[in-house]
Amino acid sequence: MEPRLQAALNRWGCGHPQALSGDAGARQYFRVAHPTLGTALAVLYPPLGEGDDAFYDYQALQVYLDPVVRVPTLLKCAEDERCMLVEDLGDESLERRLTQHPEEEYAWAERVGDLLATWVGLLTEGAPSRAFFMLRAFDEAKFEFEWEYCRKHFFRDFLCKEPPGWLERLMTEIHGSLATRARFLAHRDFHVRNLMVQGDQLVLLDFQDARRGPATYDLASILFDGYWDWNRDAGRTLVEHVGIELGWDDRRLWEELNLTALQRNFKALGTFGFQLVHRQKTHFAPAIPRTLRHILDHFQRLNLGEGVLATEHWMRLAERRLLRSEQP
Repeated sequence: MEPRLQAALNRWGCGHPQALSGDAGARQYFRVAHPTLGTALAVLYPPLGEGDDAFYDYQALQVYLDPVVRVPTLLKCAEDERCMLVEDLGDESLERRLTQHPEEEYAWAERVGDLLATWVGLLTEGAPSRAFFMLRAFDEAKFEFEWEYCRKHFFRDFLCKEPPGWLERLMTEIHGSLATRARFLAHRDFHVRNLMVQGDQLVLLDFQDARRGPATYDLASILFDGYWDWNRDAGRTLVEHVGIELGWDDRRLWEELNLTALQRNFKALGTFGFQLVHRQKTHFAPAIPRTLRHILDHFQRLNLGEGVLATEHWMRLAERRLLRSEQP
């Protein structure tokens, strides 16, 4: 067992750690036996490096979010070991709930829409202007960093080709436009695997990277989710909740949403490519064709014929690549 984890568990009187699959980040998750709660989750963060420190960011954001939205209860922190103990929410993500009970989709979309509206409304309006999560933003440098991640891990490593020049120019234009709109608090990774179901409530995970972004950023993340396809009525209610909170009509909302959706979906493809190629995490595989279908739809709405043709080509390449990866 990792010595840092063992030291933290000894201090907390916890034991019997069972490793969980975790997310796409570098954090490690363990379900542990707790002396009074039955079970809890131990989250082991990587050693301190440069840049943002998610270990401390999580703690600060948990304090800010907890009075407004349901987030996991933070039980203990071990700073020397960079380990946290949080409540065990079980294994029922919104993705799993929707898969098992598709008849509930519209009802859950209403709850997700309420959460989205809270982020662009109350949580944005109430955030201290000098809070660290409001001082960092989706600026052009951040967008370019994420595009380079897609360029490397999806196009070069997964598809084994370079993105076309017209797409490079388009993404530069999109990044410039979106950077001027980064005025709202965004979760940054808002999707059905980061929402846990407890009774009739949703509990929000993985919020440590929150920052200022465009108003439609989180909406784009979950409406065009790599892990779930919303039906038309459910998707419409997601859009309506955000539009009503912002006071925007459909034309204004979709003008921005088309841009955030392209940026977000290409960013996600970089993550999926990395997880498949470098970490052999095959449970990310279905997200690639689904995300490419989303991108195809974006290009169709924008009447970008070269984007439609290119995406159809990428879909064929991705299908062949995924079939090869399944072979023994």
